[in-house]
Amino acid sequence: MFKHLLIELLGHVSGLSDAQLRQMEKSLPASKALIDLLIRAQPFIEQAQKLYAEAEPLIDEARKELQTVGPAVQILIDAIGHHVNKGSSPAEAAEAVRTALNGSIKSVTQDPWIDPQMSCVTVFGGTGFVGRRIVRYLRESGATVRVASRHPRPAEGDGVEQIAADAHDERSVEAAVAGADGVVNAISLYVEHGSDTFHSVHVETAARIASAARRVGAKRLVHLSGIGADAASSSPYIRSRGEGEMAVQAAFPSAVIIRPAVMFASDDGFLTTILRLLRVLPAYPIFGDGRTRLQPAYADDVAAAITQVLRQSRKPYPIYELAGPRVYSYEELLRTIARRSGLRPVLMRMPFALWEALAGVAERLPHPPLTRNQVELMLIDTTASDNLPGFGVLGISPRSLEEELEAMLKQTN
Repeated sequence: MFKHLLIELLGHVSGLSDAQLRQMEKSLPASKALIDLLIRAQPFIEQAQKLYAEAEPLIDEARKELQTVGPAVQILIDAIGHHVNKGSSPAEAAEAVRTALNGSIKSVTQDPWIDPQMSCVTVFGGTGFVGRRIVRYLRESGATVRVASRHPRPAEGDGVEQIAADAHDERSVEAAVAGADGVVNAISLYVEHGSDTFHSVHVETAARIASAARRVGAKRLVHLSGIGADAASSSPYIRSRGEGEMAVQAAFPSAVIIRPAVMFASDDGFLTTILRLLRVLPAYPIFGDGRTRLQPAYADDVAAAITQVLRQSRKPYPIYELAGPRVYSYEELLRTIARRSGLRPVLMRMPFALWEALAGVAERLPHPPLTRNQVELMLIDTTASDNLPGFGVLGISPRSLEEELEAMLKQTN
């Protein structure tokens, strides 16, 4: 059958008759041998096609695994090279690394080869939701941390220094970063008030910190932004985030931009607020049609990633987008939280124009439960780009929202 098809195809292409092809077959022994070989190979070709069909999904999974394991392997290579450069033999170097890591690749991805010269880090916004976590993870990694804020709190343990610094004042900023090996800007603003505008905080202050860090010779600067930052946006909040990134990169060209998705934790204003409202409201209002896509990230994972970017010896990427393991539509997110909490809410769709009006009123409160920038962010999808590095290249397996929710529910029950 296969031989007949080959001859028929050859005849169709060449225009020769069957008799001519038969005669050609007899006079061209090499061609005949090739056809016979193809006939014998047919079962193997079919088997290979089947094996490839089975292997294709495994290839995709292996590619994903290598994206996580790859950085760990590179860290091992760097570590062994470090010991070899010190005069150790490759075997001695490998044994030293194996002993230090307890033979675990997993421990390598969680505790990368630390740059010993990155020992002092100044954190602006270190008293905030994410900033507190960054300070804690940096301290646990062995770094000395300066927490720069307008109103310093009492020092919490050894290795953490609380210093007074006005981020709007250039001299104050420069004094805060003097002698620091690394600098983190985790300052953010959600509601404008007085001289604190989105532009003054996200653009001018960010540029001031970056410029000061470069002048004093800081080795690394990490700027906390957010997924969705866009200098061309019509939203003042989103636009200022994008302009801030550009200003930082202009002032400190090797700066690292961290863009987290919306963050959650047991003390956040996101997951805890949704859960509380689901429990008390007879009908829960949804932003628009509920189709906006989001990919929430655990705040501690973001802090761990920032610490790793700061303290790793390898050169970091210019931009990271950090998001959780699952993408939800807003409605799916609400139903997931409700189901895990044993609730059966009535979901009610509300147009964004009404949300804007409500947020405008809420912003007049001392601690607004809703702001207009939050409404604006819900108009766009805030999911991580496939083209930018994230948790995977840092060897971090992000915690799911469901895991944190389960832990929260156990604490309250």
